[in-house]
Amino acid sequence: MVIPIDKPGIPANTMSNDFLLSSAALHKLTQWLSPSFPVGGYAYSHGLEWAVKAGDVHDAATAQGWIFDLLRHGSGRNDAILLAHAYGAKNDAELAQVCELAAAFVASAERGQETMEMGAALAKAISGVWGKAEDDAPYPVVLGAAARGHDIPLAPSVAMYLHSFGANLVSAAQRLVPLGQVEGQTIVANMAQVIEQLMPEILAASLDDLGGCAFRGDMASMQHETQNVRLFRT
Repeated sequence: MVIPIDKPGIPANTMSNDFLLSSAALHKLTQWLSPSFPVGGYAYSHGLEWAVKAGDVHDAATAQGWIFDLLRHGSGRNDAILLAHAYGAKNDAELAQVCELAAAFVASAERGQETMEMGAALAKAISGVWGKAEDDAPYPVVLGAAARGHDIPLAPSVAMYLHSFGANLVSAAQRLVPLGQVEGQTIVANMAQVIEQLMPEILAASLDDLGGCAFRGDMASMQHETQNVRLFRT
Protein backbone atom coordinates (compact mmCIF):
# COMPACT_ATOMS: atom_id res chain seq x y z
CA MET A 1 0.00 0.00 0.00
CA VAL A 2 1.14 3.54 -0.75
CA ILE A 3 1.50 5.69 2.35
CA PRO A 4 -1.16 8.43 2.07
CA ILE A 5 -0.27 12.09 2.30
CA ASP A 6 -2.14 13.46 5.29
CA LYS A 7 -1.03 17.10 5.19
CA PRO A 8 -3.50 19.38 3.43
CA GLY A 9 -2.39 21.32 0.38
CA ILE A 10 -2.28 25.11 0.44
CA PRO A 11 -5.65 26.82 -0.15
CA ALA A 12 -6.27 27.34 -3.85
CA ASN A 13 -6.85 31.09 -3.46
CA THR A 14 -3.37 31.70 -2.02
CA MET A 15 -1.88 31.40 -5.50
CA SER A 16 -4.36 34.02 -6.86
CA ASN A 17 -3.93 34.44 -10.60
CA ASP A 18 -0.40 33.07 -10.82
CA PHE A 19 -1.61 29.88 -12.46
CA LEU A 20 -3.83 31.52 -15.08
CA LEU A 21 -2.58 30.88 -18.60
CA SER A 22 -4.03 30.75 -22.05
CA SER A 23 -5.03 27.49 -23.67
CA ALA A 24 -2.20 27.97 -26.19
CA ALA A 25 0.36 28.39 -23.38
CA LEU A 26 -1.06 25.39 -21.54
CA HIS A 27 -0.82 23.31 -24.71
CA LYS A 28 2.81 24.33 -25.26
CA LEU A 29 3.88 23.68 -21.66
CA THR A 30 2.12 20.32 -21.62
CA GLN A 31 3.79 19.38 -24.88
CA TRP A 32 7.28 20.30 -23.63
CA LEU A 33 6.86 18.25 -20.45
CA SER A 34 5.06 15.30 -22.03
CA PRO A 35 6.90 11.94 -21.93
CA SER A 36 6.57 11.95 -25.74
CA PHE A 37 8.62 15.16 -26.12
CA PRO A 38 12.08 14.11 -27.34
CA VAL A 39 14.26 14.91 -24.32
CA GLY A 40 14.97 11.26 -23.48
CA GLY A 41 13.75 11.45 -19.88
CA TYR A 42 12.74 7.77 -19.98
CA ALA A 43 16.42 6.79 -20.15
CA TYR A 44 17.32 8.25 -16.74
CA SER A 45 16.41 6.93 -13.28
CA HIS A 46 18.16 9.66 -11.25
CA GLY A 47 19.89 7.02 -9.11
CA LEU A 48 16.66 5.13 -8.43
CA GLU A 49 17.99 2.04 -10.17
CA TRP A 50 20.75 1.70 -7.57
CA ALA A 51 18.28 2.38 -4.74
CA VAL A 52 16.19 -0.57 -5.92
CA LYS A 53 19.27 -2.78 -6.18
CA ALA A 54 20.37 -1.75 -2.66
CA GLY A 55 16.90 -2.49 -1.24
CA ASP A 56 16.10 1.10 -0.26
CA VAL A 57 13.15 1.06 -2.66
CA HIS A 58 11.25 -2.22 -2.82
CA ASP A 59 7.52 -1.44 -2.87
CA ALA A 60 5.03 1.36 -3.48
CA ALA A 61 5.49 2.99 -0.06
CA THR A 62 9.29 3.16 -0.29
CA ALA A 63 9.13 4.35 -3.91
CA GLN A 64 6.77 7.14 -2.87
CA GLY A 65 8.98 8.11 0.05
CA TRP A 66 12.11 8.18 -2.12
CA ILE A 67 10.53 10.30 -4.85
CA PHE A 68 8.85 12.73 -2.46
CA ASP A 69 12.09 13.22 -0.51
CA LEU A 70 13.84 14.22 -3.76
CA LEU A 71 11.05 16.68 -4.46
CA ARG A 72 11.06 18.18 -0.96
CA HIS A 73 14.72 18.03 0.00
CA GLY A 74 16.81 17.12 -3.04
CA SER A 75 17.40 17.74 -6.70
CA GLY A 76 13.72 18.22 -7.54
CA ARG A 77 13.49 21.24 -5.23
CA ASN A 78 16.84 22.66 -6.38
CA ASP A 79 16.01 22.28 -10.05
CA ALA A 80 12.67 24.03 -9.55
CA ILE A 81 14.42 26.97 -7.85
CA LEU A 82 16.94 27.13 -10.69
CA LEU A 83 14.10 27.05 -13.24
CA ALA A 84 12.45 30.00 -11.50
CA HIS A 85 15.66 32.04 -11.50
CA ALA A 86 16.41 31.21 -15.13
CA TYR A 87 12.91 32.46 -15.88
CA GLY A 88 13.56 35.69 -13.99
CA ALA A 89 17.07 36.35 -15.29
CA LYS A 90 17.27 39.94 -16.53
CA ASN A 91 20.31 39.51 -18.76
CA ASP A 92 22.84 36.99 -20.07
CA ALA A 93 25.11 37.46 -17.05
CA GLU A 94 22.34 36.52 -14.61
CA LEU A 95 21.38 33.52 -16.74
CA ALA A 96 25.02 32.41 -16.85
CA GLN A 97 25.15 32.56 -13.04
CA VAL A 98 22.11 30.29 -12.82
CA CYS A 99 23.77 27.88 -15.28
CA GLU A 100 26.94 27.78 -13.17
CA LEU A 101 24.97 27.04 -10.01
CA ALA A 102 22.93 24.38 -11.77
CA ALA A 103 26.15 22.63 -12.80
CA ALA A 104 27.65 23.05 -9.32
CA PHE A 105 24.66 21.53 -7.53
CA VAL A 106 24.61 18.20 -9.35
CA ALA A 107 25.80 15.44 -7.03
CA SER A 108 27.58 13.20 -9.51
CA ALA A 109 29.02 12.98 -13.00
CA GLU A 110 25.98 11.02 -14.17
CA ARG A 111 23.60 13.66 -12.83
CA GLY A 112 25.59 16.28 -14.69
CA GLN A 113 25.35 14.22 -17.85
CA GLU A 114 21.62 13.78 -17.32
CA THR A 115 20.77 17.46 -16.89
CA MET A 116 23.03 18.64 -19.72
CA GLU A 117 21.86 16.02 -22.22
CA MET A 118 18.20 16.63 -21.44
CA GLY A 119 18.79 20.38 -21.64
CA ALA A 120 20.44 20.05 -25.05
CA ALA A 121 17.61 17.81 -26.30
CA LEU A 122 14.96 20.25 -25.03
CA ALA A 123 16.69 23.21 -26.66
CA LYS A 124 17.07 21.33 -29.95
CA ALA A 125 13.40 20.34 -30.06
CA ILE A 126 12.12 23.81 -29.10
CA SER A 127 14.43 25.46 -31.61
CA GLY A 128 13.35 23.11 -34.34
CA VAL A 129 9.64 23.82 -33.84
CA TRP A 130 9.40 27.37 -32.44
CA GLY A 131 12.77 29.01 -33.01
CA LYS A 132 15.90 29.46 -30.93
CA ALA A 133 16.08 28.28 -27.33
CA GLU A 134 18.84 28.58 -24.76
CA ASP A 135 21.32 25.80 -25.54
CA ASP A 136 24.32 24.32 -23.75
CA ALA A 137 22.56 24.70 -20.41
CA PRO A 138 21.11 22.37 -17.76
CA TYR A 139 17.58 21.13 -18.33
CA PRO A 140 15.73 23.33 -15.79
CA VAL A 141 17.58 26.41 -17.03
CA VAL A 142 16.59 25.75 -20.63
CA LEU A 143 12.99 25.18 -19.58
CA GLY A 144 12.82 28.32 -17.44
CA ALA A 145 14.32 30.53 -20.15
CA ALA A 146 12.04 29.01 -22.80
CA ALA A 147 8.92 29.51 -20.67
CA ARG A 148 9.83 33.17 -20.16
CA GLY A 149 10.53 33.59 -23.87
CA HIS A 150 7.16 32.11 -24.79
CA ASP A 151 5.18 34.15 -22.21
CA ILE A 152 4.20 31.09 -20.18
CA PRO A 153 3.61 32.10 -16.52
CA LEU A 154 6.20 31.02 -13.99
CA ALA A 155 3.98 29.24 -11.45
CA PRO A 156 2.51 26.63 -13.82
CA SER A 157 5.95 26.14 -15.36
CA VAL A 158 7.39 25.23 -11.95
CA ALA A 159 4.42 23.08 -10.97
CA MET A 160 4.42 21.17 -14.24
CA TYR A 161 8.18 20.68 -14.02
CA LEU A 162 7.87 19.17 -10.55
CA HIS A 163 5.07 16.92 -11.79
CA SER A 164 7.17 15.80 -14.76
CA PHE A 165 10.21 15.17 -12.53
CA GLY A 166 8.22 12.99 -10.14
CA ALA A 167 6.17 11.23 -12.81
CA ASN A 168 9.32 10.20 -14.66
CA LEU A 169 10.66 8.59 -11.49
CA VAL A 170 7.34 6.82 -10.93
CA SER A 171 7.61 5.43 -14.45
CA ALA A 172 11.13 4.20 -13.70
CA ALA A 173 9.95 2.63 -10.43
CA GLN A 174 7.18 0.79 -12.25
CA ARG A 175 9.83 -0.95 -14.33
CA LEU A 176 12.40 -1.45 -11.59
CA VAL A 177 10.51 -2.42 -8.41
CA PRO A 178 8.17 -3.27 -10.19
CA LEU A 179 4.93 -1.44 -9.39
CA GLY A 180 1.49 -1.97 -10.85
CA GLN A 181 -0.31 0.72 -12.83
CA VAL A 182 -2.71 1.56 -9.98
CA GLU A 183 0.13 1.82 -7.46
CA GLY A 184 2.09 4.08 -9.78
CA GLN A 185 -0.85 6.37 -10.49
CA THR A 186 -1.66 6.55 -6.77
CA ILE A 187 1.82 7.93 -6.14
CA VAL A 188 1.34 10.48 -8.93
CA ALA A 189 -2.02 11.49 -7.45
CA ASN A 190 -0.50 11.90 -3.97
CA MET A 191 2.27 14.00 -5.50
CA ALA A 192 -0.19 16.83 -6.22
CA GLN A 193 -0.32 17.76 -2.54
CA VAL A 194 3.47 17.69 -2.24
CA ILE A 195 3.77 20.09 -5.17
CA GLU A 196 1.15 22.42 -3.69
CA GLN A 197 3.07 22.51 -0.43
CA LEU A 198 6.35 23.26 -2.22
CA MET A 199 5.15 25.98 -4.56
CA PRO A 200 5.12 29.01 -2.18
CA GLU A 201 8.62 28.14 -0.93
CA ILE A 202 10.07 27.68 -4.41
CA LEU A 203 8.51 30.82 -5.87
CA ALA A 204 9.87 32.89 -2.95
CA ALA A 205 13.32 31.23 -2.85
CA SER A 206 16.55 33.04 -3.64
CA LEU A 207 19.62 31.34 -5.07
CA ASP A 208 21.01 31.34 -1.53
CA ASP A 209 18.24 28.87 -0.62
CA LEU A 210 19.69 26.18 -2.88
CA GLY A 211 20.76 23.08 -0.98
CA GLY A 212 19.28 19.91 0.37
CA CYS A 213 19.55 16.92 2.62
CA ALA A 214 18.59 13.99 0.37
CA PHE A 215 22.02 12.46 0.94
CA ARG A 216 20.98 8.90 0.13
CA GLY A 217 19.69 10.12 -3.22
CA ASP A 218 23.05 11.77 -3.95
CA MET A 219 24.86 8.58 -2.96
CA ALA A 220 22.60 6.55 -5.23
CA SER A 221 23.50 8.67 -8.24
CA MET A 222 27.21 8.19 -7.45
CA GLN A 223 26.92 4.44 -6.86
CA HIS A 224 25.01 3.98 -10.10
CA GLU A 225 28.09 5.10 -12.05
CA THR A 226 29.81 1.77 -11.26
CA GLN A 227 26.73 -0.46 -11.20
CA ASN A 228 27.47 -3.46 -13.43
CA VAL A 229 24.00 -4.34 -14.70
CA ARG A 230 21.63 -1.47 -15.38
CA LEU A 231 18.70 -0.47 -17.53
CA PHE A 232 19.00 3.32 -17.13
CA ARG A 233 21.74 5.81 -17.93
CA THR A 234 21.63 7.38 -14.44
